[in-house]
Amino acid sequence: MNNGRYTVLPHNDVTVFLIGMRVNKWFAVHKWLPVFLAMPPMMKELMSDKSLGCLSFEMFFKYRGNIVVQYWESNDKLLTYSKMPNHLKAWKKFMKRTQNNDAVGFYHETYNVKAQAYENIYINMPDFGLGKVEQPVKVNKHIHSAKQRLKS
Repeated sequence: MNNGRYTVLPHNDVTVFLIGMRVNKWFAVHKWLPVFLAMPPMMKELMSDKSLGCLSFEMFFKYRGNIVVQYWESNDKLLTYSKMPNHLKAWKKFMKRTQNNDAVGFYHETYNVKAQAYENIYINMPDFGLGKVEQPVKVNKHIHSAKQRLKS
């Protein structure tokens, strides 16, 4: 737990990747659960091998599904991972399971963010999001506001 007000200074570019699913038909568990269960093995792989380029992630659950926010070293690393055997195998299964299956929806979004184009603040939080990627620093008068942090 980091007590007080902390930030992570934006020294490096980062690729933010949002990926998730939406349950469209709750009672069709046999159609959406396999889609949901495809993600954990890939997340385990990404966290066990940092050379793949996934810096950290956060998973959130919503009423109708989930979303995973991933922080990557680069878009190139993300695209390289998308072509790796474990991901391709899961993707092929996923495509087969979602074909003619309106019980589940899927989405992803990718954002490539330059080092000086993001900022963050954490108050009384354990390492979270970008705070898992770089060492959080205590906020001081030079990086007190979002405007100041975006220029640091």
